Amino acid sequence: MITDLAKIIVRFRAYWALIRGLRDFIEDYPFDEIAIKAIKGRNAVYPFGEVATYGSAILGSGVYDRRGFPRVKTLDNSIILLPPAFTPRRLDKMAELLREPTFMDVNLEGSLGGFKASMPMVVGSMGSTAIASSFSLDIARATAKAGIIMGIGENVATVRGYSRRYTRGHPSFKERLMAYLTNVDKYGGVIIQQNVEDAYDELWNKVYSDKDVEPYIEEGLVGFEIKMGQGAKPGLGGVIKIPKEEAIRLKAKYHFEIDPEKVKDKFITRYSVPGTYTEDILRGMIRFMKTAYPRARIWIKLGPYRDVDRVISIAYEEGAHAVVIDGKEGGTGMAPSVAMKDLGYPTIAALKKIHDARKLGITDTSLLLAGRLYNGSHVVKAMALGASGTYMARPFLIAAMVKGERGVLNYIEAVKEEMQMLVSALGKYDIKEVGTEDIAAIDKDIAEMFGVPYVYSSSF
Repeated sequence: MITDLAKIIVRFRAYWALIRGLRDFIEDYPFDEIAIKAIKGRNAVYPFGEVATYGSAILGSGVYDRRGFPRVKTLDNSIILLPPAFTPRRLDKMAELLREPTFMDVNLEGSLGGFKASMPMVVGSMGSTAIASSFSLDIARATAKAGIIMGIGENVATVRGYSRRYTRGHPSFKERLMAYLTNVDKYGGVIIQQNVEDAYDELWNKVYSDKDVEPYIEEGLVGFEIKMGQGAKPGLGGVIKIPKEEAIRLKAKYHFEIDPEKVKDKFITRYSVPGTYTEDILRGMIRFMKTAYPRARIWIKLGPYRDVDRVISIAYEEGAHAVVIDGKEGGTGMAPSVAMKDLGYPTIAALKKIHDARKLGITDTSLLLAGRLYNGSHVVKAMALGASGTYMARPFLIAAMVKGERGVLNYIEAVKEEMQMLVSALGKYDIKEVGTEDIAAIDKDIAEMFGVPYVYSSSF
């Protein structure tokens, strides 16, 4: 009897060990990733079906692993702001105002990439994906009223139409553009991307010669943005899923793995090319733009590339107005999972590139940071380490999803107040005055990277 019971216990423990081992294998090994690829083939390259249906997702590289541990170092988990006890600039402000200053007295206005801006935030250029398109007018109207610069991304005119809507429920390029420009008051500006496929239709030429846009160009409210990459998929071109009938219409301009006319699928993946650049090509492009579009501001959007420093130098030498560096955590409507995980470096490393450029004396060109930034603290920290401002898209899109135009305005008001409170706490009353003296690190590597105090060191 005892022997039989012992055998049962041993067998149970053996089965339990097998089950536990299988569980640990599935948890620790990418079982689901491989299984999904086995089921879906090339469609498994993208995360849709795992996290969301295409068109309703806002993606970006994760900053935590499966077990909740940080995968990358961020402005949140590595850097803090250091307010002082003695605040001589507060005393200066008090003398100017003839009263004790408050956080509401902090100035956020300034010049950014050739535009006058009410605050150092830019709405990143969002393209033709369904979700970005659906809320584009709310974002355009709200940010124009708030005096924030806004970008319009690649493929919008080609996929959604320049002035006439190609797809029901999705504004044309010009609707998005004019929703912004007709609501601008004292501050703001709009930057327009043109990729290889947009260039087939001469998008920038159309805009620059459009009689409806002409008065705003003359006012200095229009810029053109060279898209050399983005954080979520550096080195790769844009990609979206579109209905089969749209794919057939666009097949002469875009790239498809399978001829749209030969498949039964209702939605087909459409690819853009990333464009080809050398140092000479970029120099020539900036020079051409300055000649062909002399009244337009020139911006350059980069992914987390290893030779970002060369692009910044060329932009500075050739007189471009702004360079944006998008860290790997940057948002996207659609990107391969492997690209979001393994291509490029984190946003905080992109900020180091900006920090280094400033130390080399590149001061006239606006350098903006992008990649999972969404609050006032991120803006202040980025500027303290050399950035001219931040370039953000997902926060504005989420705010519009929650409460339309009013939601975007509410979000802007909240972030504005956060910035003012933090700058005031640092004893300063203009956000452009923040610097490395206001920064410390709670991570030793980050402290060494930026040359700022490490709060856990004996010398702090």
